[in-house]
Amino acid sequence: MKFSFRDPQGNQVGSTDFAKQVLAASVQGADPVLARDILAESNWRKNYQVYFMRLSKIEFGDRAIALEVMQSALAAMTAQIRNEDNNSIAELALNGFATANLVDTVEITGTAQTLKRWPGANQNLSQLAADWVARDLAEPDVLEAFKFLDANPNVRPAGDLLFALAGNAELSGAKDWLSLGGRVAVVARPNPAAWQSLIEHAERSAGTLLVPVLRSRSSEGSIAERAGLDLVQDVVAIASWLHQVSRSASRVVIASYAYIGGSNQIISQAAQDALIASASTNLAKSKLALTWLATPLDVIVVGAEVLARQNSKLSERSVAVRMRDVFWRMFGQLQPAQTVPLETTSGAACLFDASSVMQGSSYLLAKHSEKWRAMVAARQGNLVSYTVAPPAATRSVLSVRVLNYTYRALDRFGVHPFSAQATSRALALLLLRNLNDPASPAATSNSGNQVALVSATAIHGGTWRMAYRPDSIWVAATVLGVFSRQKKNAIVEVDSASSKASD
Repeated sequence: MKFSFRDPQGNQVGSTDFAKQVLAASVQGADPVLARDILAESNWRKNYQVYFMRLSKIEFGDRAIALEVMQSALAAMTAQIRNEDNNSIAELALNGFATANLVDTVEITGTAQTLKRWPGANQNLSQLAADWVARDLAEPDVLEAFKFLDANPNVRPAGDLLFALAGNAELSGAKDWLSLGGRVAVVARPNPAAWQSLIEHAERSAGTLLVPVLRSRSSEGSIAERAGLDLVQDVVAIASWLHQVSRSASRVVIASYAYIGGSNQIISQAAQDALIASASTNLAKSKLALTWLATPLDVIVVGAEVLARQNSKLSERSVAVRMRDVFWRMFGQLQPAQTVPLETTSGAACLFDASSVMQGSSYLLAKHSEKWRAMVAARQGNLVSYTVAPPAATRSVLSVRVLNYTYRALDRFGVHPFSAQATSRALALLLLRNLNDPASPAATSNSGNQVALVSATAIHGGTWRMAYRPDSIWVAATVLGVFSRQKKNAIVEVDSASSKASD
């Protein structure tokens, strides 16, 4: 199936016009001036960040208005992405949820003992988190999360089934959930080598892996050769399988891990959201929880203390650093953080733009829509674990020479990437806490604090608490990395709470 973007009348449009029309239509009732300005913008790819900033003020304002805006945007995204037969991705997911027997399930059960929660570390989880918080790499609630896990060593995934969308992605928590003794149903495209690796991991783990095999696919070959569902192309089958496996789980945790470059990121995110919406419509609130691999490079609304920390870091710079910054500002780099106070329904907060123009407007629309769904779902009574991940030193990042240089010098500005292994394990542990701790910002009883919901338990690697506007450090870091004598990247690894040189 080939999917395309449509306008409200059903005409095919490009990704830019689609984004503008979705956003403008959603805010028309709340802010007609903003809607008009979005539609009138002639250079969207250069100026789109401004409009997400203005939109964020609405999202955290009047609760009724915010809910209507976010629901409208989500509905439009999934209704106006359609295939050649003019079926929307939302319709396909709903129809799939009502269709049985499209997918067979193969269970792979490991026989190993549950592994340590944080492999390779000598200290406890609280010490790890305390170090990250002290170095401004994570928000304070991460420490509370890890304290809870230390105090409750017997808390395990238990009856929670992790339904991992794009579960073979490098930053997916699927393997970590298996290592913790959990059950995981993985949605990932057919790829025999990747599936074989995951199956072998499951066999060595303390958990159980559920492998999907399309009934329409050939029955010949190994499980790894027959396994797999494409997140977009097989959305009907995925919805059917989700309904099927939910029947034997006390609670299903839908985890969204998909990342695809360019405008296809919007389509993959719409597929994830359509699956979530279909499950939300058909499953009891207590039976469904949601989690995301959220980005720190978004428009951020966070507690007011972050603004004070940014200002203190700016004022505490040494003379040498100030001179360096003056030089780079001649080229538009290393601009001071542009954070503004914001009154929300949850109290005093602050707002700033941490998004990167290098990632593009499609990426920001896709990732920002995850925040919409998180806030809407929490308001509707679902447990929502919105976990913000740090910049990660994945294979795909480090294989790009220029990004290798960038990562080499990010620590000069207070940003410390995490290794892929450290990232996925940390987020899996945050999810484990959020599913079991009634004091967590994710708990349904605490859903009224929307700011805490999307920011309190964030591991952002320093991007939120540095002295500079996040979008203004990347070029400087790349150039400094080229000339750096430090030949390795300083990243946070699973065997240390501190930065460590790693290839």
